[in-house]
Amino acid sequence: MPDVMIVVPTYDEIEGLERTVGRLRQSVPHAEVLIVDDGSPDGTGDLADRLARTDAGTLVIHRAERGYRSAVIEGMRFAMARGATRVVVTDADGSYDADSLPALLEASASGVDLVIGSRFVEGSDVRNMPARRSVSARLGNAYARAMLGTQVHDLTSSLRVYRTRILEQIDLDAIRVDAYAFQIAMAVRIAQAGGTIAEVPIGFVERAVGASKMKVAQELDTLAAVTRWGLRGVRAVPRAPR
Repeated sequence: MPDVMIVVPTYDEIEGLERTVGRLRQSVPHAEVLIVDDGSPDGTGDLADRLARTDAGTLVIHRAERGYRSAVIEGMRFAMARGATRVVVTDADGSYDADSLPALLEASASGVDLVIGSRFVEGSDVRNMPARRSVSARLGNAYARAMLGTQVHDLTSSLRVYRTRILEQIDLDAIRVDAYAFQIAMAVRIAQAGGTIAEVPIGFVERAVGASKMKVAQELDTLAAVTRWGLRGVRAVPRAPR
């Protein structure tokens, strides 16, 4: 079985899914792509099945449950059961440049437990992000860094490479937050498990197709979660990569 599995959670992503999967398969041909669809009413699940029928490297899970957190965790567990040693997680809308993946996987191959595709480090190429979104994301990450005592610049990035050895040490079911807060919580849990974290600059184009599903309420929920963690003394200081 392939060493790398790419988990792509979907809900109403029919506009961009085929293009995204094609780019992922082209960029990392040795990896399997796992589409985890939450019963999309727009036909995304049917499209995923068609892609899987024509490409043995594309797999599909259909779920009745909805939620980003649970979709990612189910994909991670599927990957671990299949024997993957690294799990990539990315969005289906094409915002995160698939051409950035080889660099993330190269960093992961050196033994780093979590490699984050970062929009906010030197060398990143961020385009078309509305000013409000850019300011909100940067301020939110700066606040999280201060509250959690970490140097990670992009705690909310959805493009990541996890080593399964660190995922096996984490109680994934104990993570109850979703959306942006889930990304931060994963970094916190990995740091607490003694894992290493690195950031790699990436290309990012604000939602290439479709409408963003992230709402202001989710941003506020994330700030509330980070504040709770910070006040409780939770820290996300990872072991330094060697």
